[in-house]
Amino acid sequence: MAEQTLQVQALSREGVTFLSEQIGEAGPMRQRREEAWRFYLESPFPNSNTDEPWRRTDTRALVRRLDKLSPAPQSALAESIESLPEAMQAVLRESDKRGGLLVRRDNGVVYFELDEEYIEQGVLFMDLNQALREHPELVEKYLFQLVKPEEGKFQTLHAALVNGGAFLYVPRGVVVERALQVIHWVDTTDTLLFPHTLVVLEEEAQATVMDDYLSEVTGGSIFVNSAVELHLASYSTLIYLSIQNWAQNVTHFNFSRAAVGASATLNWTVGQFGGKLTRFQTEADMVGSGGSALLNGVFFPTEGQQHGNYTLQHHKATHCTSDLLYKGALLGKCRSVYEGGIKVAKGAQQTDAYQANRNLMLSRSAHADSIPQLEIEAHEVRCTHGSTTSQMDQEELFYLQSRGIDKDPATKLIVEGFYVPVLDRIPLREVRARLKAAIQSRMSS
Repeated sequence: MAEQTLQVQALSREGVTFLSEQIGEAGPMRQRREEAWRFYLESPFPNSNTDEPWRRTDTRALVRRLDKLSPAPQSALAESIESLPEAMQAVLRESDKRGGLLVRRDNGVVYFELDEEYIEQGVLFMDLNQALREHPELVEKYLFQLVKPEEGKFQTLHAALVNGGAFLYVPRGVVVERALQVIHWVDTTDTLLFPHTLVVLEEEAQATVMDDYLSEVTGGSIFVNSAVELHLASYSTLIYLSIQNWAQNVTHFNFSRAAVGASATLNWTVGQFGGKLTRFQTEADMVGSGGSALLNGVFFPTEGQQHGNYTLQHHKATHCTSDLLYKGALLGKCRSVYEGGIKVAKGAQQTDAYQANRNLMLSRSAHADSIPQLEIEAHEVRCTHGSTTSQMDQEELFYLQSRGIDKDPATKLIVEGFYVPVLDRIPLREVRARLKAAIQSRMSS
C-alpha cells in the first residue's frame, strides 16, 4: 500500500489509475481520466510569451515545482461542527440559515448536512466522488460537458486528477429556498487539489449555492486546479457565489462555465481576496432564448499578489441579456488582470449585453490590466463595454478630512463606497456582509 500511495502522489498514469480505483468509479469515468491524462502528456504548458490568454499569467514557477507537490491527504468525518477547527467554525458561524452544508478538508469530506425537506423532494447534494458512485449515469450526463478537458493543459490535468468537490441536482419545479454551502478548506502544504463543482437545475428549479475556498496554513506551496459547471434548464433560477480567501502560498486556477437555458436566470458572483497567483475564468453561455445573466466580481489584491479574472458573455440564442460588473481596489505592489469578452453569434438577435471593469489604485506600485473585447456577428443587438482605472479621488478625500475624519478612516470610507455598486447586485445579505468584512480586512492590513 505504501508503494501505491507513493505512485498516486506522482503525476503519472499509475497515479491516475490508482485514484480512480480508490474512488470506486465506473468504467466510463475511468476511461475519461485516462484519455485526459494522455492529452495532458501531449499538450504543452501555456507560454506567457506566445499564448495570448496566458500572456499575463507567468506559470513558470508553478511548472518547475508541480512534480514536487503531492495530492492533499484524506480527512476523516467530523462528529459535529463543534469538533472542527475553530477557524473553520468561525466561517460556518457567518451563515446560520443554510439548507445544506458540505465541508471538505484537504481531500476528504469532514462534515455534511441537508435539510430533510429537500431530500424528500429529490434534491441530490453531496460530494462529487459519492455522486459518481451512487448516480453514475446522471453525473456522467453533465460532467465535463461545459468545461472540456481538451480546452487546455490545466483543464485536461484537472480532468485526469479530479478528486471530489460538490454535486447538486434539483428536480423540475423544486425550489431550494435556503442556500447550500460548500467549503473547500486546505490545511496541508506542498499539496495539489482538483475539486469540481457540478450544479444541475431542471426546468423551473431554483437554488442558491455558496462555494468557498479557504486556508490559513502558510509555508510551502499549494496548487488548486478547480472547475465549475452550472447547467440551468429552461425557466430555472440559480444564485451562485464563489469566494476565495486563501493564504498567500496558494496558486489557484479556476475554470467555470454556465449554460443558461431559455428564460433561465443566473446571478453569479466571484470574490477574490487571497492567494499568491489566482486566475479565474468565468463564462456564461446564453444557450436558450430569453435567458439572463448578472455577473458580479469583487477583487482586492495587496502586496505580492496577482488576481486574474477572465470573463466571457457568449450569446448563442436570441433575446438574451447579460450584465457584468467587476470592481477591484489594489494596494501595495500587486497586480490585477481583467480580460473580458462579449461574443454574439450570428443568429443571436435582440441581444442586450453590458460589461464594465473598474479599478481603484491605492498605491503607485500597483498595476492593473483591463482588456475588454467585443465580437459581434449579429446586427440587431445592443452591446456596451467600458473600463476605468483611476487613483484615489483627492478632492473627495480632502472633503472627508475637512469634516473631521482622519485620513485613514476617510480612505476606508472611499474604498467601501467604491465597492457598493457591485455589492448591491448580490441578493444575499450575509454574503454582502462577508465581502464587506473582507474588504475592511484588506484595508486594515
